[in-house]
Amino acid sequence: MAEVKWSDSLSVGVDLIDEQHKMLIQRLNDVSKAVQVHHGAVEIARTLSFLADYTDFHFSAEEKHMKANDYPGLGDHLVKHAEYKQTIKNLSDDFEEEGATAGLADSINTLLVNWLLNHIKETDVQFGTFLREKGVVLEGEVR
Repeated sequence: MAEVKWSDSLSVGVDLIDEQHKMLIQRLNDVSKAVQVHHGAVEIARTLSFLADYTDFHFSAEEKHMKANDYPGLGDHLVKHAEYKQTIKNLSDDFEEEGATAGLADSINTLLVNWLLNHIKETDVQFGTFLREKGVVLEGEVR
């Protein structure tokens, strides 16, 4: 898989969310790279775990701000976040069972990267527009 690079087309127009998305993309690139170059099992497991942890951190931050600002799309967003977290768990389980396979690398590209990029460009952009229209500036950490 080619490395995913941040571009303005991925911006939701909210600095905190954009910075967290940049970190999430970097984590995905790290996992993909670790699998493709057949890093040791410990390194791949650690990188997958770090991706899962950062995803939880980012989604929790988004959801907190959605609730605090009465975002009307919260319910649908929660469902999509849950699906993505389950996908990461499934990939981690696959790695534990089968190791760093070509199928795992393909799944990271197809399931994780494409889903995340589409989610940012479609679903998260709507939330960003909602926040900007309300004049809300988010505070929080990027990590």
